Amino acid sequence: MSKGKQLWPGDEMLNFFRAHIRRETSLDAETAEKLAAALTKSVNRMLVWEVPADLPEAAATPPPPPKIESEIAVQERHDRAENFNPYLFSALVALAKHGRDGLMLRLKDIKSAENLRAFAEAQHVPVDASLKRTDDIRKAIVAGVERRLTDRKAAAS
Repeated sequence: MSKGKQLWPGDEMLNFFRAHIRRETSLDAETAEKLAAALTKSVNRMLVWEVPADLPEAAATPPPPPKIESEIAVQERHDRAENFNPYLFSALVALAKHGRDGLMLRLKDIKSAENLRAFAEAQHVPVDASLKRTDDIRKAIVAGVERRLTDRKAAAS
């Protein structure tokens, strides 16, 4: 059996949903496109064993033209939590390997407070809800990860 392929939100996942919807349903092109886009937006990642080939009739009906977005709009969209992967790296491993400064550098790549909170929650690091500034949230994450690392080392001895 094949290992499978992991798909993340984007063109490849959209094409996956689009091909399956066109193959398995009799929806019109516009409705199929809306459904494929909605599914892509609601799925964070997925593992698939079979990626369908495009159907011949799919080539006859091209997808709607892509919307041209400004660089700022693209950056804002990527900064929202719905497009953020909170498992991008392990905070505990980053602290253990690179120290406090190394973890702080990795956290500086996360720009919004919403994404920092999502990261902390996914990494099981408690952060006080009253913190609003991104720098304060980053410091709280580092302190929480340091406590977890200290607790692990104490438990191992």
